[in-house]
Amino acid sequence: MAENDFPKDISKPSQIDPSKSVQTGEEAPKKGDAKESFSSYMKEGAESTGSTGQPSPMDLAKGPAMPASQPTLESVTAQMKSASSSLGDVNNLLNTKDLKLKRSQTYLLRNKLTDANQNIRNAAQKTGVDVGPPPNLTGRQNPIARFIGLVTDSQKKMNESQQMIDKMAKEGQSISPGVLLSVQVKINKASQQIEYASVLLSNAVSSIKSLFNVQI
Repeated sequence: MAENDFPKDISKPSQIDPSKSVQTGEEAPKKGDAKESFSSYMKEGAESTGSTGQPSPMDLAKGPAMPASQPTLESVTAQMKSASSSLGDVNNLLNTKDLKLKRSQTYLLRNKLTDANQNIRNAAQKTGVDVGPPPNLTGRQNPIARFIGLVTDSQKKMNESQQMIDKMAKEGQSISPGVLLSVQVKINKASQQIEYASVLLSNAVSSIKSLFNVQI
């Protein structure tokens, strides 16, 4: 083929920019456009989450939000009653017949219930309760018996705290807002840990019931 037979519209190699896309009809996005596109995507995702009314996984990881208003004796008492109710649920689950926990579940429960108990005891101490020594978790008790001991002690200290606050309210005494806020924070943390333990135990109990139904 003669040299004159080649098409004349083929670009020279020197005119080819290796940084450009090989696809025709498309332009590489500019840096500014990429940032705007990402920002728009994130904004749409946030609007979509808000429109459904369902919390995102990030929201769940944050745990329950602290009330914005200043804590009072009444609000702290209500918070303690709610935590006490959750402790009662955990106690009922721990008393499930033939309850057996995996090693990983035992480890998590021990950490959550121990931390919850410590937070509750600290909160009770701030209200003027003589908390005494922590519950003895050593010995030959099985894990479930130790967990029940932690829950029982937490319930006792919570009840004593409520009685102390009720006494202050009747006698017209008051606690400084700083102390009330500290108590509220401790109870809030304990509530999160108790809720985690309740969910974990509920799953364990559900597995036992499912296995029992299969065996039947």
